[in-house]
This record gives sequence, structure tokens and C-alpha cells, in this order.
Amino acid sequence: MAPAAPSTRTSRPCLPAILLTAGALAPPTAALSPRPPLLLPVATPAVFTASAGQASLAVYATRAAPTSQRPTAIGPFNLCHQLGGAFGPAIAAPIALGLGD
Repeated sequence: MAPAAPSTRTSRPCLPAILLTAGALAPPTAALSPRPPLLLPVATPAVFTASAGQASLAVYATRAAPTSQRPTAIGPFNLCHQLGGAFGPAIAAPIALGLGD
């Protein structure tokens, strides 16, 4: 939740740029990692991007909804975020492993 607090003071284009940069650094760093134990620090940008993105973008989502509808609006936002985490690896794994060919 630490990145969510400054996200209220950060410009809207700045935060996604930071998160996309951090997320984009994770796969090439993992691919270039020579040893498996080094994958733990490589996972840090990916975890940061996922957690900071959800918390920070939830701030924007709640601001976009009228006050009376904020509890109802944040539910589908969190649901979609969790479904992305659930279905994303299930879809990406066969593609990455070439099982769809």
C-alpha cells in the first residue's frame, strides 16, 4: 500500500509509466539470469508492479465513481484484477510452452 499513498499526488500518466517500466524489466532480467537463485530478486519488479498497480489504480477507480457507488464500483475492479492473476498464467503458460501449436 506504500505506493498508493503518493499516487494521489502523482500525475496520472506518471504512475502507469513507472509501473509499466518496472513490469517490463522483469521478463528480460529473468531471461538473462544465469542462476535460479537470482530469480528471487528478479521477481521483485514484477511483484512491485502487480501490487502497486492494483493499489494505486484502485485509488483512481474509486475517484471516478460517485461517492454513493464507490463500494459497488471497487468490487468489480478488484474482481477483474484477481481474475487477471488467475487466468493470465493459465493462458500464458500454454502459449509460452508452445502447447497451442
